[in-house]
Amino acid sequence: METRNAASSSPGDSPAAPPSLLLAPSLEPQGQRSATIDTYESPQSQIAENDRFGSTNVPMDSWIYPALERLSAMGFIPSQNVSIRPWTRQECLRQVQEVEEVLSSYGISDSMNEEAQRLLSDLQKELEQPPDSGGIALESAYTRFGTIAGPALTDGYHFGQTWWNDFGRPLDRGSSAIAGFSVRATHGRFFLYDRQELQQSPGVSAITTAESQLFNSLDNIPFGTSAPNLLPPTPAGAAYLRQRPLELYAGVAFSGNALSFGKQELFWGPTTMGPWAFSSNAEPTYNLRLVATRPHPFPFLPALGTYKFDIVFGKLSGHKYPARPYYNGQKADLTFGSNLEISFTRWSVLWGVGHPMTLKSLKDNIFSSNSTSTGTYGYGDRSDPGDRKSDFDFRLHVPGLRKLVTIYADAYADDELNPIDAPRRVAWAPGIYLARLPYLPHMDLRFEMASSEELSRDEGGTRFFINNQYRDSNTNKGFLLGNAVGRDARAFEGRTGYWFSSRSRIEVGYRQSKGGLSFLPGGSTISDGFVNASYAITPEWSAQLFSQYERFDIPSYLPGSHHNESGWLQITWNPKIHVPKS
Repeated sequence: METRNAASSSPGDSPAAPPSLLLAPSLEPQGQRSATIDTYESPQSQIAENDRFGSTNVPMDSWIYPALERLSAMGFIPSQNVSIRPWTRQECLRQVQEVEEVLSSYGISDSMNEEAQRLLSDLQKELEQPPDSGGIALESAYTRFGTIAGPALTDGYHFGQTWWNDFGRPLDRGSSAIAGFSVRATHGRFFLYDRQELQQSPGVSAITTAESQLFNSLDNIPFGTSAPNLLPPTPAGAAYLRQRPLELYAGVAFSGNALSFGKQELFWGPTTMGPWAFSSNAEPTYNLRLVATRPHPFPFLPALGTYKFDIVFGKLSGHKYPARPYYNGQKADLTFGSNLEISFTRWSVLWGVGHPMTLKSLKDNIFSSNSTSTGTYGYGDRSDPGDRKSDFDFRLHVPGLRKLVTIYADAYADDELNPIDAPRRVAWAPGIYLARLPYLPHMDLRFEMASSEELSRDEGGTRFFINNQYRDSNTNKGFLLGNAVGRDARAFEGRTGYWFSSRSRIEVGYRQSKGGLSFLPGGSTISDGFVNASYAITPEWSAQLFSQYERFDIPSYLPGSHHNESGWLQITWNPKIHVPKS
């Protein structure tokens, strides 16, 4: 049984966070920071000082996110909120310093202390550069080699995907390769980030006449007026090589917020499988973004909790009907105390070929409440206000089990102002996370489910992610923007991991997805068993290995049962080469 200091409480059971909840402790020179805190500056002065400097985002495939999330689930980061990501490096540093503060402020059992220190060490080394050290840094260089042996699933909008949450990278049967690098630069309030990749694709599978007819039927049936054939028959394509900026943006920071423009990722939700709105499944979009980069105390009632917001306007790519649409989104995230976080989202697709780009159409898109999902406007109607969506999510560190159990859920609606207004008519994705297992303190466990079938009844594949105007609405370059479970499907996923450190761990998991009979003829069943391992070779070099066995039964795609084996190996160099500003 764990013991603790009788004069203080553990972080999981504490009634309140440390007094300097949003305070970043004073920084020592690089290389001299300690694991505990000896001196403090006042909250107002330190926050104001850090807000003077710009900071780039940490990519969502970084090991930093699962490490910080686990520390939060163990009670060491009371102020953390996860529904608006990615976080800036400065925000990650603030969370690391909060862990240090909690460790120094509470009597903590040896077991909890040891596990936190195992995770904290790598984070301190990665984020040791203080916010005011402007200049240019080579963040990473990496190469990845992968293969899919057997028939692959490459169309998550209709059939499914073999690889989930891979930033819309080339996906098909055969071998692929990636070489990339990332660079960040800051100067005072200004920041710039560039992540480039050279991607070698194994080729593109053909779209047969039968598949084309099926897609046309699936995407047009209920809407009265039909769009032209969305996916005509297409011959197989040869392997190709392409260069892509995975992220490329610049911006300015002010008062704990940032205004940025460029190709930048959005991740709006608490789930690991992927939020319904925006996830890592598709390639990031080009957008203009105003975001709160750190938690802000509530005005007039700062003791109640904190808030964050994200406002975005961007362009979608790869759409056919209509081509070249735009989107806008607004998200508000509220945290109450150290246990509860809730978030509300409103976003929509608008404009595109055949739809006027005017202030009136933008006003109608944002403020109109007319429903278009049932065909109120015929396809191509210029007065259609757009495809509006809403989302609600929450995360709760269970009181009494604060150091162990976290539950969360993400809900999505296509025709409701808020999903909680009609909870049986929305898509749900609940989950539970155990930061430590009994008698196995180095292991964690996560279980999630996702359903794009209504709880009340199955309305097929046109209930979510599509409407009578925007037939490929929730996609970017052919990949679903949100959870890759797809349309009219239900999935569950369980995964457990062993943590050697923040940078070294091994994780095994299993996922199964079933498609409804009201969408694909004969339905579908897709089962995946996977292993994901990362290893820190040296402080600068690391390796990541992913391996998966997939079995699927999709009669409308390939008769009978089929399977594939796939995997990839990535080698990453994080040189910490930094050229300071002159």
